[in-house]
Amino acid sequence: MNTVLEKHLLENGIITNKIAEKIGIKRHTLANLVKTNKLDRIKSGVYKLKNDIQDEFIEISANSTKIIFSYQTALYLHGLTDRTPNKFHISVPQGYNAGHIKKRFIAIVIHYIKKELFEHGIQEIKTPLGNTVKVYDKERCICELIAGREKIDKQTYTLAITNYFSSQDKNLRKLIEYSKRFRIEEEVRKYNEVLA
Repeated sequence: MNTVLEKHLLENGIITNKIAEKIGIKRHTLANLVKTNKLDRIKSGVYKLKNDIQDEFIEISANSTKIIFSYQTALYLHGLTDRTPNKFHISVPQGYNAGHIKKRFIAIVIHYIKKELFEHGIQEIKTPLGNTVKVYDKERCICELIAGREKIDKQTYTLAITNYFSSQDKNLRKLIEYSKRFRIEEEVRKYNEVLA
């Protein structure tokens, strides 16, 4: 196997046709590696090393830069809750055709976000299997949590709020800035006064 390809797979867990072409690997090379049992084809245009543990976070987000893990899934990835979500929550911009995702994944909740709010707070984070995915930052997660509190399990809500406000790496300035965009500044300031 090509050392560039092997290095990429060890660092990222998967490779897409698009990335392979960027690093000088032809699609037919990937197809041949599948035939010789060195790679597994996860889905169209996405491959992983044979016998590598499959990372569902990568499987969901591969091939799209518009999929951001959010809500309960993001809280879990940030360590703000210890409850593993029973469904993956992702956000996509309004107008994005997510039909292919709904067909492939049963345990998924898709949130359509206004285009003017979609880009705020995107960062990269490691999955439990060590792969990198896009997720909303902690401050955005807390704003989404407060804005949609009636739709979220009370225990998850309380744990995430408490963990965020007691964490050393919270960014209260950014939290207030986001709360203005989400029109929940008053509620966020109340939590800040009581918990921070």
